[in-house]
Amino acid sequence: MVRIGIVGCGTIGSHLAQTIEQKFSRTARLSYVSDRHPAHIEKLKRKLRLSHPKTVSTSELIRQSDFIIETASVQASQEMIPNVLKLGKEALILSVGGLLKIKGLRQLLAKSRGRIYVPSGAIAGIDAVLAARKGTIKSVCITTRKPLKSLQGSPYFNRYRSRFEKIKKPTCIFKGNAWKAIQNFPENVNVAATLSLAGVGPQKTKVQIFTSPSYRHNQHEIEVEWSLGRISTQVINLPSRENPKTSALAIASAIATLGKIFSNFKVGT
Repeated sequence: MVRIGIVGCGTIGSHLAQTIEQKFSRTARLSYVSDRHPAHIEKLKRKLRLSHPKTVSTSELIRQSDFIIETASVQASQEMIPNVLKLGKEALILSVGGLLKIKGLRQLLAKSRGRIYVPSGAIAGIDAVLAARKGTIKSVCITTRKPLKSLQGSPYFNRYRSRFEKIKKPTCIFKGNAWKAIQNFPENVNVAATLSLAGVGPQKTKVQIFTSPSYRHNQHEIEVEWSLGRISTQVINLPSRENPKTSALAIASAIATLGKIFSNFKVGT
């Protein structure tokens, strides 16, 4: 029985905890949880019917768990991944931007028996981008459109609050690369970090972010030019009801990735 620990008991963590209990109970058990907000832990535990996870610190969770799921924050993933790899553990990481901030990540991976899993999240085409690396990728761009309220609280929003308050129609508020995007919108554009890891890296992956009070959906468009053709995808989906900063598809993608990990039948790259 695989002992699973979840770091971050908010919207995504709660969905994954319930999924483990409902779909993977024959092979896995939710054994440990950790969150800096005790109220989140208590709320999650009330949703569980069969599991009785122990509340522990993040470091203790990593030591005791066979498989770790991170759904907390970019800072949390940045801090915990080196420890996960040093202990040779496996982890599913949703705050993908944290991977971009770890110095010497490739060296840590090369020395470790551990594994890091990154779901596609709220975008389509990651399989195709990975395949395109067999040729030469010339350019990668992701254009994201998000409701104005979902960007509130981000470092970029806090810095330019007065500018956001004047937005009345669809407006491009950011142009840059994935590295700068994750610094400014750590909870909103983890998809850009994921795309950069699959393709040409965070410095060369172009990012555009649009917002508007009229937007009701999250939308991500990817354009990739490579030596043997062109990849173009578009995904439109609703934000999570519990947390407007999280796409409903991102939750579903994490669940699908868990299914892949714990299944002996895998579809896709």
